[in-house]
Amino acid sequence: MKSKVTPGSGLTLTKRQARLAMIMLAPTFFVLILIAFYPLARTFTSSFTDEPFARPEVAINNVGLANYERLFGVQLAPFPEGTRLRDVINPGFQRVSTFELFGTRYLLAASDPMWLQSIINTVLFTIISVALELLIGLAVALVVNTQFRGRGVMRAVMLIPWAIPTAISTVLWRYMLNDNTTGALNAVLSALGIIDPANSIAWRSQYPLLSVIIVDVWKTVPFMALLLLAGLQTISHDLYEAAAVDGASVSQRFLRITLPLLMPTILIALIFRTLDALRVFDVFYILLPQTTRSMATHNYEMMVSSYQYGYASAIGVLIFIIIFAFTILYMSLLRVEVD
Repeated sequence: MKSKVTPGSGLTLTKRQARLAMIMLAPTFFVLILIAFYPLARTFTSSFTDEPFARPEVAINNVGLANYERLFGVQLAPFPEGTRLRDVINPGFQRVSTFELFGTRYLLAASDPMWLQSIINTVLFTIISVALELLIGLAVALVVNTQFRGRGVMRAVMLIPWAIPTAISTVLWRYMLNDNTTGALNAVLSALGIIDPANSIAWRSQYPLLSVIIVDVWKTVPFMALLLLAGLQTISHDLYEAAAVDGASVSQRFLRITLPLLMPTILIALIFRTLDALRVFDVFYILLPQTTRSMATHNYEMMVSSYQYGYASAIGVLIFIIIFAFTILYMSLLRVEVD
């Protein structure tokens, strides 16, 4: 069937509708160019320069791939006992750590050791925190999805950690994780006789990664539970009743009905949380000393504290690539088709 031609316009109805759609979307595209595409392009071009931050009087030079060479400057070499560090390490590199593998001692060095450590911190934080949030959130969602007295109150109460702004909740946790017994966590452990009050745990300095994981899991489990609860409520109870009639156990119903039908919701939750965790900034910056950084806090320190805008731009580009790669990995592993 041919499209109808509007008299006097020379355009079919389909083409007129397409043109109207483009006109209506033009303001949105313009806003996206201003707030998304232009900053991204500006960051990419700056990553090839030595541009300083907030110093317009300083000349900007093109340095090519020097910033990226600094980011990718990693050395892994055998480091036998008795060997001098300067005889092994590359010029301009700094030692990150030494370790033994299959009886051989190795040296790990980098041109920017803090960047390498921030990648390790961020990846470990992402994997552990997202996994814990998914497991705990799923357990909470399964409990809240059942019929019991006070279920509405529990749903409202469990959202309180998520409703508190991250900066405020992190400051509260910073006091709770104080090194001495004035910290709530150490006070509770001392009262239970688990630790000696005279030897309280310095959580933020001795266990920095564990500290940020505790705070993030406490804050984000309600969001994960609410998202999974919404997915659970789309599953028809008729399926469970039919499975129960056929003699399926609770575990079989979970594995054969709940988990497969909940998988799209789990995927969405994982993608959202992974993207959020990989760019984590506030929890690391507020809770921990700047010797323990995430990729985002290292990016901030390089730009604002060290005034290295060009180098910070290169870090920003790599963070974007890493986050994009994780998204593609999730979608391919879970075999999700994108229309």
